[in-house]
Amino acid sequence: MNYQCPVCQLALTQIDKSLKCDNQHSFDIAKRGYVNLLLSNQMNSKQPGDNKEMILARSQFLNAGYYQPLIECIAAQFSELSVKHLLDAGCGEGYYTDYLNQTIQHIDGVDISKEGILQSSKRNKAINWCIGSVTSLPYLNESFDAVLSIFCRVDENEFARVLKQNGYVLFIGPADNHLPNLRANLYENVLPYQTDKQEDYFSTEFELVKEQTLSFEFEVKGEDIIPLLTMTPHYWKCSVQQKEKLAQLTSLKEQADFNIKLFKKG
Repeated sequence: MNYQCPVCQLALTQIDKSLKCDNQHSFDIAKRGYVNLLLSNQMNSKQPGDNKEMILARSQFLNAGYYQPLIECIAAQFSELSVKHLLDAGCGEGYYTDYLNQTIQHIDGVDISKEGILQSSKRNKAINWCIGSVTSLPYLNESFDAVLSIFCRVDENEFARVLKQNGYVLFIGPADNHLPNLRANLYENVLPYQTDKQEDYFSTEFELVKEQTLSFEFEVKGEDIIPLLTMTPHYWKCSVQQKEKLAQLTSLKEQADFNIKLFKKG
């Protein structure tokens, strides 16, 4: 166990059904096995992160296997690096974390969304699930061989802190032509994603050692189109009429386009 106290940053030790530090700060382990290490001053709302609707939508879509080429690419990358202890930073509903647990010896999943961790803990009780903030990770220094960040907030300093020397960050974000047909059904003018900002996520602590684009086509069944929309930022930008238009589709031919970047801690 490599948790640190979010209050005083001392190591946490499991005592019965709680985690405690030497300063006697205590955090209960939930019946489902996860622990909540998110402090109230780290929350920007009463229920931060993805809500239940978004978590269930993402679970439905990902469980259908549409992004199988992506998860296989991620697993192959970590296999090449011989990663033994991985942190999935922003694990959401736990789809990727659970899959990678088949080949990685130790894996932790952290997300600020309680609904996400609730769903994750249903998938695999062998994984250490934690409610926590990516900007203040509740883990001891140099705990992990690698950090995985998929479509999630990045904190370069925190990633560097919890990584061992020569550890890695595998970052996945949208490339220029991600989900063009979904966006074409929503907007008159479909613009490329602004991927330039991804270059600024890692500037001082890490070196870019590998970069690739993964693109593939797939066809979404009618019942999975709205779940796909719900797991994207477009869900909150489009109107009721636009959502109804998508809901009437019986299928949607689509393209996934991912930027995959591997960074190494200096």
